[in-house]
Amino acid sequence: MLIVRPIKSNDAEAFKDFAAASGVGHTNLPNHSAHLAQKINHSELSFASSVEHAGEEAYTFVMEDTHSERLVGTCTVDAAVGLSELYFTYRVDQVVHSAVELQINNRIPALHLSHDYTGASRLSSFYLEPNYRCNFYDQLLSKSRLLFMASFPQRFAATTIAEMKGVINAEGVSPFWEAVGRHFFTMDFAEADLLTTSSNKHFIANLMPRYPLYVPLLNAKAQAVIGEHHEDVEDIVNILEHEGLHFAGHVDIFDAGPILEVRTRHIRAIRHAEQAQVAVGVEVLVGKRVLVCNNNCLDFRCIIVRKQGPLLLLSEAQLEALQVAVGNTLTYCPLR
Repeated sequence: MLIVRPIKSNDAEAFKDFAAASGVGHTNLPNHSAHLAQKINHSELSFASSVEHAGEEAYTFVMEDTHSERLVGTCTVDAAVGLSELYFTYRVDQVVHSAVELQINNRIPALHLSHDYTGASRLSSFYLEPNYRCNFYDQLLSKSRLLFMASFPQRFAATTIAEMKGVINAEGVSPFWEAVGRHFFTMDFAEADLLTTSSNKHFIANLMPRYPLYVPLLNAKAQAVIGEHHEDVEDIVNILEHEGLHFAGHVDIFDAGPILEVRTRHIRAIRHAEQAQVAVGVEVLVGKRVLVCNNNCLDFRCIIVRKQGPLLLLSEAQLEALQVAVGNTLTYCPLR
C-alpha cells in the first residue's frame, strides 16, 4: 500500500536522496543538507502549530511504500510565500510603442519584475521515483496535499500557485539564464539556484535589472523557452492543469519556467471534496478510485481506495493505514 504522510526527522536520508535525484533547477528541493534539515524541521513545526490564517508554514509530505518499507516520493505546500522574504517573478506583458505620423504601432513583449504572488499558497518540491510514476501514484502524491488543503482551509491563502521547472539541458545550462541572469549575477545557473534557498533573497533585488526586459532583444534560444516547462515535469503539469491551475503570464526569474495559478476554492480536489463516516468490511476491489484522508493535521494520512455506492467501506488494513476507527469522519475526492 502507498501512504502519504507528513515528513519526520528520521526521513532525512531519503529526503536527501530525493533532492540529489531531482537535479538542477528544482529550486525548492535543493541538494543542500543544511537546507533540507531546516525544511524538515520547519514542516514538523507547521503541522504541530495552531493556525487561524495562512502564514509562513510549510507542509512537506512523503509517500511511503508499506510493502518495501521505504519512501518513494515527496511534495510540499507552502501556506504563503513572500511574507518575510521577497518573492519575485517576471510578469510577461506587452509594451506599446507608436508613432502616429509614421503609422507605426508596435506591441513588444517585455518582462517586468513582479511581486504579484506575495501571500499566495504554493505547491512545490514534487519528486517521485521513476518506477512509481504509474498506477495513479503520481496523483496520490500530488493531490494528497490538495486534500489536506480541503481539510484545513484556514491554513491557506485565497490563491494557489505552482512553480514549474523551466527548460534546462543535460549539462544543467538554462538558455534563459545564460541570456539574462548570468550578466547580472556572474555565476552559473546551479550556483544561483542554490543561493535562492540557502541565503537571504534580498540579493536578488539588489542584482536583478529593475527595468523591463524587452524580449526581442534576447537571443532566439532564450525567447523560445519563456513560459516553457522541462520535459521531466510534463506529468505533474498535466495533473495540476486538470485541477484547474493555468499559466497566467508569470515565469521564474532564473529559468523562465511557467508559474501556474488558480483561486484556491476552484481547485478540483477541493471543490469535489466530500466527507463520510467510515465503515469496515472486505476491501472494495471494483468501483471508482477515490483519494481519502483522515482529518488529523499532525498525523495526516492519505491513500487511494475504491468506492462503490454511497458508503465508504474500508478494510482493516486501510483503517490502520489511515489511523482511523469505524465511525470516524474522513474526507475524500474522486480521481480522474
